[in-house]
Amino acid sequence: MNAKMMQTTRGAVRRYLLEYGEEAAAEWIVSSADDEFIRVCGIGSWLLAAGPSTPSGASMTLANAAAAAAVCVHEEHPRKLARSRRKKLPELSAEEERRIRSESYPMALSFSVPSHYGVTEEIKEFWADPGPGA
Repeated sequence: MNAKMMQTTRGAVRRYLLEYGEEAAAEWIVSSADDEFIRVCGIGSWLLAAGPSTPSGASMTLANAAAAAAVCVHEEHPRKLARSRRKKLPELSAEEERRIRSESYPMALSFSVPSHYGVTEEIKEFWADPGPGA
């Protein structure tokens, strides 16, 4: 595993996308190619490390970074999410939660790419962090 790359599952990202009102990207992520999914993880990693922060200096949440990265890969350019706050979804059944947690992760591919795979200058400019309180 690329130690600095975000690790998650397509099912978890799908749920984050639905919470942020991104239904089209939520449907796309479940059948995304491994390369696309690893780009989501690479961009999400970059957003967590170098993306915008809150006035207190905290980074994006994992859910926010994963959803924003997925929208970026799906639409081929960055944009803000449809919702700024997550909407509450129905609780997952124990079976569905186990299924999502046990989904495969493209481990071999993650070893072969940089930790911020997929991050472009457009992404860096769009998500440039002006710093806390700016």
